[in-house]
Amino acid sequence: MKVQKRNGQIVNFDIVKIGNAVKKAFDSKHTEYDPEIVKSVDKLIRLVYANKPVPVEVIQDYVERALMQLGYYDIAKSFILYREQRKNTRFVKERIDYMNQYSQSIDNAASSSETDGNANVTMKNVANLEGEVYKTTNRIIQRQRMKDELNMLFPEVAKQYEADLNHHIIYTHDEASTPVLKQYCMAVSLYPLLTEGVGNIDGVTPSEPNDLQSFSGQITNLVFLLSSQCKGAVAVGEYFIALNYYVVKEFGDKWYEKLDCEASSPHCLIKRTVRDNILKAFKQFVWGVNQPAGNRSYQSPFTNISYYDHTYFTSLFGEFCYPDGSKPEWIAIDTLQRMFMKWFNQIRLKQVLTFPVETFAMVHNGKDIIDLKYKQLCAEMYAEGHSFFTYISDSADSLASCCRLRNELAENTFSPTSGLTGVMTGSCNVITLNINRIIQNCAKAYGLHGGWKENTSFIKNYLKEILERVYKYHIAFKTMLYDLEDKGMFAASNGGYIYISKLYSTIGINGLNEAAKFLGMKVSNNPEYIEFLQLILGTIKEQNKLHSIHDRKRPFLFNSEVVPAEGLGGKNYKWDKEDGYVVPEDENLYNSYFYNAHDDTSVLDKFILHGHQTYQYTDGGSAAHINLEDHLSKEQYLKLIDFAIANGTNYFTFNIPNSKCEDCGKIIKRPIDTCPCCGSHNVTQYTRVIGYLRPIKAFGSDRQVEALNRQYSDGKSQI
Repeated sequence: MKVQKRNGQIVNFDIVKIGNAVKKAFDSKHTEYDPEIVKSVDKLIRLVYANKPVPVEVIQDYVERALMQLGYYDIAKSFILYREQRKNTRFVKERIDYMNQYSQSIDNAASSSETDGNANVTMKNVANLEGEVYKTTNRIIQRQRMKDELNMLFPEVAKQYEADLNHHIIYTHDEASTPVLKQYCMAVSLYPLLTEGVGNIDGVTPSEPNDLQSFSGQITNLVFLLSSQCKGAVAVGEYFIALNYYVVKEFGDKWYEKLDCEASSPHCLIKRTVRDNILKAFKQFVWGVNQPAGNRSYQSPFTNISYYDHTYFTSLFGEFCYPDGSKPEWIAIDTLQRMFMKWFNQIRLKQVLTFPVETFAMVHNGKDIIDLKYKQLCAEMYAEGHSFFTYISDSADSLASCCRLRNELAENTFSPTSGLTGVMTGSCNVITLNINRIIQNCAKAYGLHGGWKENTSFIKNYLKEILERVYKYHIAFKTMLYDLEDKGMFAASNGGYIYISKLYSTIGINGLNEAAKFLGMKVSNNPEYIEFLQLILGTIKEQNKLHSIHDRKRPFLFNSEVVPAEGLGGKNYKWDKEDGYVVPEDENLYNSYFYNAHDDTSVLDKFILHGHQTYQYTDGGSAAHINLEDHLSKEQYLKLIDFAIANGTNYFTFNIPNSKCEDCGKIIKRPIDTCPCCGSHNVTQYTRVIGYLRPIKAFGSDRQVEALNRQYSDGKSQI
């Protein structure tokens, strides 16, 4: 007979070791040893595990049962306590070993993480190690909490939740990052900052901001405070609206007409103009949000801002008033946005900064961008090497406030006490479907005789069965968030920046490319593949709408997102391969786009694949990341904006790797191997790991391999 140890090792069964452990339990209670205990355990093991190894934990379970059945209750209690003590000792030793391994390893922080690592960490140190140590315990706590809530709300799926997670058909994002309940990401209103200041959630700051400098300090503090309340990104879409309020307070209504006027007194040694003071505010905010946060395991808070064209601004902020009753002027907001874009683009030649992630929002009429000046600005900034996302819509009915996620605005009303309701949005939880595994499970369950098109009803029904459970999981999680909010546990809600009712529960999607390949399709701009995307995306969108609960007090709204899967893409690939599922041999992780990022798919085909043929079937968005070898001309970017409008590609960005010489510090906004200034080959490449710009050497190990295989198109010859 064989025994399977906790580390998976298989050794010979030794009844003497069991006897010694039981004797120690009897000795601890000064009771004469009864050999019948060991005989009973030995008999049961040989009966049940004659042809397979018996796990150590099962042997100990049998000992506990035998002691109880023979009436040795005190001995059983002693054995159980000893077993728990040994378990705790093993856990502590294993955690200490992990900490030693983490600090001694040459791998970066993302690769050294046991679970949910990401590239938003500049360096390894005790702060990020501290956040890693208890991730495995956090996951256990979160799952138990979910099972308890499901047992109350939906007992029929309480056990299935963990089974679905363990079977890797679903994945709950950032499950292990914290033991407490938190929302996932948020786009907040800044109105409470203008009226009360961050003191309404930090309990320290005595008043609202009263000038440009105090505003810049308080909004930076606010981003850190709000980041501590959630697992992911914080979007401050009103940044320029709020900033303008304090520029006006200091320099008057028409400040934009006197940018070069001196604004310092004769007693100041450093002379500053109005422009200088605004740039100083930019610096304070940007350098601030790129600082690592101690409460986020030394990650910088994931910060997003938005630029709006005139049409978008008028639609979204037409009814907006500042606390003093005045209204923001478009020319002022336009000036701030242009100044920031130009300045931020130049600052990234001094340091390749990750945050804020920027989204450039424009409205079109079906033929062209209505605000042609902003269309020109968008193309101009891309041509100058700036890195941002573009979101175009035929109406200002939604906000793209993240690196991928788009959230519809159910309403946008202004209140003089709470500001605009429309800018509050986000996700309270993200549960991602592994489409490749689901499709292959469906094929096994139904046989799928003939092609997949002949079996669309089977695929749809199979997917709906899974979604039925996932909606219940989401409702359980959001119910717990509502309960905590009612108890005043979310500072963001207490301060009026965001409410749980404003957040969507998001169905994530991963493994689309791989599922299509399994079914024999080519991942490209072809009718069959697009029809498959429409089936999967359309089914999820349809079910999201059917299952959303529009309760006035506690709504439960669902949307979908083709998730970045920075870490999950590699996990799904590994899990599926280990479990015998079909995975592409030329990949090492699951793709995050509708196109294949590792072949020669043209720029235009990428736009088409993320266009209206697929976009109309998504309700949370998916950004097209167009990887290019070099920057295009302004005219070429203008053509691509026109192409995006014509093909319904609402959400896109261009990704051209940046390079930094580690010897002389020179930064070039294109990929190079040799520094043109000092001739050094010690050059670090920066590119978007998925949604945000990071050095490739900071990526997790599987993402580093993937980054080397990405295909960067020669867009200049294609447009």
